[in-house]
Amino acid sequence: MAVGFGSRTFRRRVVALAATGFMCLYAMISCLTAERLTRATNHPLTFDPHQLSRDAAPWQTRTQDGLTLRGWRLPTAEHRHLIVLVHGMWSSWLEMAGLGRDLHNQGYDVLLFDLRGHGQSDPSRLSLGSRERADLRAVMRWALAEGYEEDRIGWLGYSMGASTLMLEAAHNPSIQAAVIDSPYGDLPALLKTQLSKHSRLPSWFNPGILTAARLLYGLRTDELVPIQAAASWGDRPLLLIHGESDSIVPVAQALRLSRAAGASCLTLTLPGVEHVQAYRTYPKKYVSLITEFFHDHLSP
Repeated sequence: MAVGFGSRTFRRRVVALAATGFMCLYAMISCLTAERLTRATNHPLTFDPHQLSRDAAPWQTRTQDGLTLRGWRLPTAEHRHLIVLVHGMWSSWLEMAGLGRDLHNQGYDVLLFDLRGHGQSDPSRLSLGSRERADLRAVMRWALAEGYEEDRIGWLGYSMGASTLMLEAAHNPSIQAAVIDSPYGDLPALLKTQLSKHSRLPSWFNPGILTAARLLYGLRTDELVPIQAAASWGDRPLLLIHGESDSIVPVAQALRLSRAAGASCLTLTLPGVEHVQAYRTYPKKYVSLITEFFHDHLSP
């Protein structure tokens, strides 16, 4: 019997084909977007680090999973206290170059380095703090081998770098004093608003993008909740800085993170300050605050 345009069977076939086509298109767009958002952002260095210090020296170390991290050291004559600066997502150590110079001028050895997949370090998929934790362990191994003691190493992270510090410190007591500037506290909650901004797609693509990122690149955002990790911080000194006008990570996440970390966490929220803009907004006060914090909490 011939099938007419008005038949129920024909309409069902059309709907099924349309649904299949939509699902295929949805999956393809989700996969392409996941690939783009986790792509390495390596780029050549176009800045002379000797503008920060005439003693600036190239630096590199190797992670346990076989990647080479690269950056620059700003050493002092005493070689006693080290501040490790950890940049944010889709950035490089250049984001923190001015701060590194200023801390070096205060008498600290400073390490400016690129996380995996960023700057001049080896290419790698972005994992929003998961695999980047191994980079912090590699830096710690290098620092200890250079003769720095754990209680004379300070850590300062921006944004994803700050959150990576919190995630790693939950399992690594070697991180004994840290400053975290504009960290995310709950990545799954944050992605509900931020993923669409980065993907430029409607929010109903979010589940597909996250599923593709997990299946193709091993990215599990449900494991990236520093608020939960903060309970393991204990009595180690911690300074949390967050702008009240942060349009990327709401200040409410910082306050939740502070409460979870407990009494050892000093918290400073700054009115009118955007995401990781505290140093640029108040450079002298920022450097003074960081210097005082590490002076008080690193062993002499």
